Amino acid sequence: MIGKVWWPAALTALMVVGALAVSVCAPAVAAPASATQVRLYLLDKIARGEIPGALVEVAGPAGRWSTAEGFAADRPPRPMSTTLQHRIGSITKTFTTTLVLQLVREGKVALDDPIARYVDGVPGGSSITVRMLGDMTAGLSEYLGSPALRKALFANPYRNWTTNELLSASYALGPEFAPGASSSYSNANTVVLGRLVENVDRTPFAVSLRNRILRPYGLTNTYYPTTNRFRGAHTDGHTAWLPGSPITDSTDWNPSYGNAAGQMVSTIGDLTRWVRLLGTGALVGPRLQAERLRWKPIGDNTATWHYTFGIEENSGWLGHNGEIFGYETYAVYHPRLRSSIVLAVNTDKRIGTEPAVNVILRDISGMLFPGHRVEVPVVG
Repeated sequence: MIGKVWWPAALTALMVVGALAVSVCAPAVAAPASATQVRLYLLDKIARGEIPGALVEVAGPAGRWSTAEGFAADRPPRPMSTTLQHRIGSITKTFTTTLVLQLVREGKVALDDPIARYVDGVPGGSSITVRMLGDMTAGLSEYLGSPALRKALFANPYRNWTTNELLSASYALGPEFAPGASSSYSNANTVVLGRLVENVDRTPFAVSLRNRILRPYGLTNTYYPTTNRFRGAHTDGHTAWLPGSPITDSTDWNPSYGNAAGQMVSTIGDLTRWVRLLGTGALVGPRLQAERLRWKPIGDNTATWHYTFGIEENSGWLGHNGEIFGYETYAVYHPRLRSSIVLAVNTDKRIGTEPAVNVILRDISGMLFPGHRVEVPVVG
């Protein structure tokens, strides 16, 4: 049975036991007034019932600080902690595309090769390049747009989805546009790239990820789960997406529908390390980083926000957002400021028409870095 949750009661219990907490690591990046402003802002969002809890970590040349506000679980109430694992949704794409670029660097893959050279069965695969899949200009339809898949997903959110099932749902919808003609975000693009990694590396995706990135770079709390269970202490997810239901506990829903586009788990500490590696190009080198950050002024790309090869570039900040049932995350790095912001909330309930992390990142980034706000496009 899928359990229901009720945030205000849990919040009251947490306040009674004094569980709202902050963890500050000296030296602080932001001025104390800014850190306090962010905490008060988050507490207000929690008190309004807009989010159950939030994790934030900020890092830069002066050091880092982190804070954990609200609750990670509601029955029984359990406070947030900066060490908790969290589903990171589409931030997974930054890992998958980095693996592809490592293969490019090794001469095993070329960005402008047709995907048909590496993966069989992709419709139009002789005209779709590896680069197009990475920068969302391939035209493959979003498999979550399939009514049949969505019905099956909500009927049994604990179901394990295979790569073939997800891609078949995308292919059945037909292309959204001709390869390279426009730009539109689709999880299917990155799922195909995950299959490319497996085919070229001749090993399961999770093994390539572990051997090439997670172990070498010390991301010890980051992994690609093969079941619906977390490996350690974690936040509980609260989803508003189950049709006909109020906020629902989605902690143990199977993340396999995310695949190489959205299945991973991490912590804000690991994401802080990762988004710096991502933003500096440390894993791919300067030449490929420059290639990675190329973008095309088509589709939904604008000068302020555009999608490069697995990275959102947003008013000078590089990174990605992530959403999977019950969980939202955002991780960004500013190369000139040499600073990062990582944000996680354990709900997908909208604030107005927008994902909570979009609203919160837009607001707190302006508090933390005046004049360098992350101008997340307004949705809705």
